[in-house]
Amino acid sequence: MPNRYAHLRGLLAFGTVLLAATSAQAGGGWTRLRGHGYAKVGLTVANTDKYHPLQGGTVNTAQFRQQVYSLYGEYGLTNRLEATLNFPFFRRATFPDTSPGQGVGDPEFGLRYGLLTGKWPLAVQVAAQAPLGDPNKRGFNKNDPTDFIFLPTGNGQWNIWTRAALSHTLGTLPAFFTLEAGYNTRTAGFTDQYTYGAQVGYKFFDKLWLTANLRTLDNVRAPDPSKLNRIGLGEGVAYSAASLGASYNFTKHLSATADVAGGFGKLRNVYSGVQTTLGVAVEW
Repeated sequence: MPNRYAHLRGLLAFGTVLLAATSAQAGGGWTRLRGHGYAKVGLTVANTDKYHPLQGGTVNTAQFRQQVYSLYGEYGLTNRLEATLNFPFFRRATFPDTSPGQGVGDPEFGLRYGLLTGKWPLAVQVAAQAPLGDPNKRGFNKNDPTDFIFLPTGNGQWNIWTRAALSHTLGTLPAFFTLEAGYNTRTAGFTDQYTYGAQVGYKFFDKLWLTANLRTLDNVRAPDPSKLNRIGLGEGVAYSAASLGASYNFTKHLSATADVAGGFGKLRNVYSGVQTTLGVAVEW
């Protein structure tokens, strides 16, 4: 990598870490009944110049812009077992003076099982993230094609996620909360990760869900800095993020969603800034 971009090794993690967040009707401790499902198409955008390297601190860079088009889905295979999909099917990232790095991202396929139902539903999930994206995608300087920076669309290795979510409806109120935790078993020498978080939601006028989320991701041990140079995405990522979301039901089956998120606390190998997601969801 040219020295001009040496301080950007390992960029582009921010913008992928929050894509799993969905509206109030999806996820949590509840699972879909057999034959029932939920699908959401979303667009996530980020525009920032604040990068947080592995050693900590903040580096101001040229303006980084990213768009991620994603598909999230759940489908009930039985009354307790559902299949899940989280697929960033097109990613595009660029700086003002480079060509974009763009292409398909890494899809995640999973199974979720409802261990408990009723007032305290508890679901566990095992999911695999496949290395379909290109870890070597580059953005070339518009004035000097020999000068480039890695703008990968995937991290080039398998991730195996194990997650658990416990939810509860607050009595007769149209409200809920969810507690979540997960562990990411990584391959190809990458450092394993763990995550935990919480979500609360309240329904207004029988059509509008408002939600608030907190989530943290960190590494189980000190990450390997050499992995940053090889692919430029994924190793050593750590963050806390807060988000506010809304989902409006136009009909019984169709809704529009919006989420705004930002990072705080320990930030490593990520860009920070406001990240906005807009989506359209169908439920059946």
